[in-house]
Amino acid sequence: MISNRLFYLLNKYNIRPSKKFSQNFLISDEVLRFMASQGKGKVLEIGPGLGFLTEKLSKVCDRVIAVEKDSNLVNILKQEYDFDNVEIINEDFLKFEDKSFDTVVSSIPYAISSQITFKLFEMNFESATLLYQKEFANRFVSRPGEEDYSRLSIMSNIYSKIEILKDVPPSAFFPEPKVWSSIVRIRLDKKFEVSQIFEATVRALFTHKNKIVHKAVYHSRDIFEKGKEFKQSINEIPYNDRKVCTLNIYEIKEISDWLEGIL
Repeated sequence: MISNRLFYLLNKYNIRPSKKFSQNFLISDEVLRFMASQGKGKVLEIGPGLGFLTEKLSKVCDRVIAVEKDSNLVNILKQEYDFDNVEIINEDFLKFEDKSFDTVVSSIPYAISSQITFKLFEMNFESATLLYQKEFANRFVSRPGEEDYSRLSIMSNIYSKIEILKDVPPSAFFPEPKVWSSIVRIRLDKKFEVSQIFEATVRALFTHKNKIVHKAVYHSRDIFEKGKEFKQSINEIPYNDRKVCTLNIYEIKEISDWLEGIL
């Protein structure tokens, strides 16, 4: 059993899961097999941990690039496994430069889910299958007007198509997290270029997502380095009286383009 292998390795190397690196090791053989089945060709694994997913990926993929920040785990991986088609790289993924893979399959550290996701949006791959905290995953697929609709919903919708494949209970990990998780598939599908003004507009709007557009932008005027006089300047802003949380990505782009014209 994988749980037996886990405790053997923890005891052998006298280590414990690191809170610093948000380490919760995936130990469900069913979930590991499902995730590995999503990989093909040259696959990227972010945070291989103790190698349970890495080992399964190595059997179904041509090549595995495993990027691990924790040098202690890197040493264990190199001592415990004799992979022919796996390259283990001791590096922070957020600083990793290789951007081209066929697939990405990973159980990622939840504490930096946003940073990892937006880093992936800058890369080239056919599909990414990742484990996220369930609440975070729900924000990916939330639509205008829904409770979880957020900045993350907007930005992920611009860059990709995302679907939740299945939910995973806390018992699939060691140590058990306090929350459920979800396996998510990401396919890149960029709808339009994202400018700095667009990013600022999204931030301004969703800081006050339950207000109408005019009030949300005015109350976030510091983002645009404007004072109280800004209120008159935005009287004609598109979707003036719409609630922010009901806007889709194209309506937000229209607002952003309008703001760019007056700033």
